[in-house]
Amino acid sequence: MLSIKLAEEIVHQTMMRLHHNINVISTDGVILASGDKERIDSIHEGAIQVVKTGMPLLIDDPLSKDFYHCKPGINLPIKFHEKIIGVIGITGNPHDLQEIASLVQLTTEMIVHQVLTESKSEWQRKNGDLIFKALIDHAPIDEAFKERIEKLSFPLEGPFQILLVKQQGDASALPLHLENILYRQQALFGQIDLGEYYLFLCGRSVKHAKETIQQLVKLQKKFEISIGVGPVVDELEVLPYAFNGAKTALSFGQTTYFEDVEIYTLFKNRSSEEVTRFLMKIRGLTDKLTVTLLTFFECNLQLNICAEKLGIHRHTLTYRLNKVYKLTGYNPQHFEDAFVLKLALILGKQC
Repeated sequence: MLSIKLAEEIVHQTMMRLHHNINVISTDGVILASGDKERIDSIHEGAIQVVKTGMPLLIDDPLSKDFYHCKPGINLPIKFHEKIIGVIGITGNPHDLQEIASLVQLTTEMIVHQVLTESKSEWQRKNGDLIFKALIDHAPIDEAFKERIEKLSFPLEGPFQILLVKQQGDASALPLHLENILYRQQALFGQIDLGEYYLFLCGRSVKHAKETIQQLVKLQKKFEISIGVGPVVDELEVLPYAFNGAKTALSFGQTTYFEDVEIYTLFKNRSSEEVTRFLMKIRGLTDKLTVTLLTFFECNLQLNICAEKLGIHRHTLTYRLNKVYKLTGYNPQHFEDAFVLKLALILGKQC
């Protein structure tokens, strides 16, 4: 069905390039828009015949007397997905208009296709947002909600995984990049907060999550973004847990997987006196020593690998680690002490 707004746009765009009056008519024969304003809302009997036959109708001067409120011209069907949704009429001598009629019809159908497709995509995006936000808020899955789910372009089947992306500063082109990454994937995408976007992977898209995350990481070179990767879950009912996991991972910055920081979520009250005292263990560390420690932990306590990554001699690395030992009382080269130090560094960053 053509809206009046769309009909007016077709008339405007077509008459800008064509020195003939244009009428856009509904399938009921009502003129929705026209360059001749007096004809709007009147019945066009020729258009009704076009809808019935599906064929163009040429109306010359003699024939115009047989159709109510019709002038000479050509009337052609407007189709969308092979279905007639309206008629476009070009006023004038029909024999003079035959060469341009097909072009006008094609142009009109291109305008219709673009507008209706964008409108459908916008509705689907809003529907996806509503579904996602309801699921992470523990909304009951009633019959009305199931109907919304059925209108998705893919089945909402497990497993499920949520990825969160947060931008710093202006990145107006970021949503388009994210949408392109998910093109033809079984996934929902949208915005949940200012500068924060969700990628809700479902079914087979979860199996390809690694590739999706790699593409997101590549965007970090172009945009200043952080990525939080939530845990994989199998049921819709536990999506709030998956979402909170992705939020927790996102708070650590860069690209963080929930599984890598899950243990730190056990410390809920990070402003307690116990946490404050615990953080005093690393109070004397300089930025250089902190970076050295974090790199050492990333290298799984491997001295040679860490020294190479930092671009320093192994003896220099050992000297720094011994200095950490003297300042904190914990030896980074011992697993249990390293765990305490890493926990303190992570909590320190979060508090």
